[in-house]
Amino acid sequence: MKVTQLKIGPHQFNDSKLKKLFDVFRDRYIPIVFLKDENNYFAEAIEYKEQYFYRVDGVTVQAEHYEYKQVINNPRLYYFSSALKLHHRVKRAKELGLGLNWPDRPAAPTNIFELGK
Repeated sequence: MKVTQLKIGPHQFNDSKLKKLFDVFRDRYIPIVFLKDENNYFAEAIEYKEQYFYRVDGVTVQAEHYEYKQVINNPRLYYFSSALKLHHRVKRAKELGLGLNWPDRPAAPTNIFELGK
C-alpha cells in the first residue's frame, strides 16, 4: 500500500495573505486547528492492489488512476480540478455514511452521486 499525504486547499493566486503568513511560520509549530477548515485540510491519496482511493477524516472514496495522479500533482480546489471532484465525492460519502473503516469495509464508489436518488 502506497499512501501519499496531501495538504488540500483553495488555489492561491500570486502571493496571497495566507501564503505570506505560512512563510513567516514555516518552521514553527502551528496547532492544526488553525490550518484546518472545510476547504483547508489534510488528505491521503492511496494506491492499494492496483486500485486508487482518496481519504479525508476517515472517509475513503474510490478514485480513478488519473484522479489519483492529478490530486498528488495539484492538491488545489478550483474549477475542474481532480481535488475538487474528490472533495465533493467525500462530502457526499459523509452524507450517505459510506466509506468508513476502509479497508475492512468497502470504500464509497466513484458513482456516488447516482446513489441515494
